[in-house]
Amino acid sequence: MSETWTVKKILDWTHLYFKDKNVSEPRLGAELMLAEVLNCKRIELYVQFERILTADERSTYREMVKRRSTHEPVQYILGETEFMGLPFRVDKSVLIPRPETELLVDCVIEHNKDKRLSAPAILDIGTGSGCIAVSLAHMLTEASVTALDKSSDAIQTARKNAEANVVTVDFVHADAFHWAAKSQQQFDIIVSNPPYVAEREWDDVMPDVRQFEPKEALLAGQDGLDFYRAFAPLAGKLLKQQGAVFLETGYDQAAGVADMMTNAGFRTSIRQDLNGIDRVVIATRGYAVKEQLEPVLEMIVEKPIDLDLLENEQEIANETDENRE
Repeated sequence: MSETWTVKKILDWTHLYFKDKNVSEPRLGAELMLAEVLNCKRIELYVQFERILTADERSTYREMVKRRSTHEPVQYILGETEFMGLPFRVDKSVLIPRPETELLVDCVIEHNKDKRLSAPAILDIGTGSGCIAVSLAHMLTEASVTALDKSSDAIQTARKNAEANVVTVDFVHADAFHWAAKSQQQFDIIVSNPPYVAEREWDDVMPDVRQFEPKEALLAGQDGLDFYRAFAPLAGKLLKQQGAVFLETGYDQAAGVADMMTNAGFRTSIRQDLNGIDRVVIATRGYAVKEQLEPVLEMIVEKPIDLDLLENEQEIANETDENRE
């Protein structure tokens, strides 16, 4: 007679098995996979602990457990995940959307609200699964969203996610920097969650990521900053005069990335994620007039000119000229 496996029994066994295999979040993974097998919500497992699994259910679940025991991410096993409250299909051609990237989307939405942009043109560089582009198109219904990726497989996945969430996004299969150098388009908002893992840190990356997620979407040179170095000089070409750039960064990279954008002529600020880590660099187009002129004027006169006074005098002169006319 075969052994009887209830929901509670199989969850408890899987939890211990995953712990022995050093699988991250062992209980959560077990519950998510079993809920998929039983076609129910995860929370519903707790009200049917005594339910007995059928042979087919055990067989399907067993195959999932085998895959997870090799550290394959649960999201790839299930074939989908959630981001900004929306469902997204994921496979090994795209990175799994992370909770911290939701901050990037939130920052864009806040900016759009503050600036009262009615129909912003948005560019998402390195769209992957399309989670950023699709979420923005869903929340900013008047926006025109363009999304780039050099992976044709990623573009296919992103297109399916746009269709599933009933939004319109212009997906472009291209290398971002080659495309940017030739493009005449300009955008109100540029957003990117680019590769930012340093090659020197690759061996320390958790196996779930290192062994399964696309390496080209993760690595960015010895220090992880290659994308930002290439992007900073091109940003001004792609951005409208009052536009803004939003960049996700690694845990110790925000200050360095902000410096790159400052040197490229942008004013910058940094937002922290829920863990207190500097996570998003926001860059707005151009310096103020005073900031541009004051260093130059200090070099050619002994005493710095008060630019506020200079601007007031210019306004008076303009008014006088108008009165004469």
